[in-house]
Amino acid sequence: MPSHLSSELRAFASGWLPGAPACVLDVGCGDGESTRWLAAAGYEAFGIDPAAPAKPGFDRVRIQDFDASEPFDAALAIRCLHHVGGLGAAVDSLAVALRPRARLVIFEYAIEAVDERALRWSAERGLATPVNLGVAEDVTPLADVREALGRRFRLLASEPAPYLAREARRPELEASEREAIDAGRLAAAGARLAYELL
Repeated sequence: MPSHLSSELRAFASGWLPGAPACVLDVGCGDGESTRWLAAAGYEAFGIDPAAPAKPGFDRVRIQDFDASEPFDAALAIRCLHHVGGLGAAVDSLAVALRPRARLVIFEYAIEAVDERALRWSAERGLATPVNLGVAEDVTPLADVREALGRRFRLLASEPAPYLAREARRPELEASEREAIDAGRLAAAGARLAYELL
């Protein structure tokens, strides 16, 4: 799976997460890259994902089924909420796992932004065809993710972000994607978001 833990995303997360050594829940941690990054930055990090590493500091569980023994100070969720079935239950479970006013930092896929321009931009660069609403049945649009989060969290920040290049395993094209987004030639297929628990 391609890494979306870019320098821009690291800077955004660092700016919105509480200071280390806060205890951070890494939701949808996958192979644990983001959990290890948090730990290296001085956080007490704990990663959850059905495919999480089978080692201390991780649990192979979905967010909907996670039962935190102690509340976390913050959470990080990188490109995972758009895949969650039962999003409302997942958001409720996440809220229960956090302390009052805890921060939640997210990087998400805006599948609804993948239009003809995005398909053409990707094809011109020889990238794999990005998943879009015309073909995906199991991907929740970002607007719906934001609506679900809005029931339990207050939005603090929202930034459009590149997504297509890294998803296609071509991070060297990310600057070109950013330029096209900034010039209005391409809608941002990624979003960096920061929330606070209500």
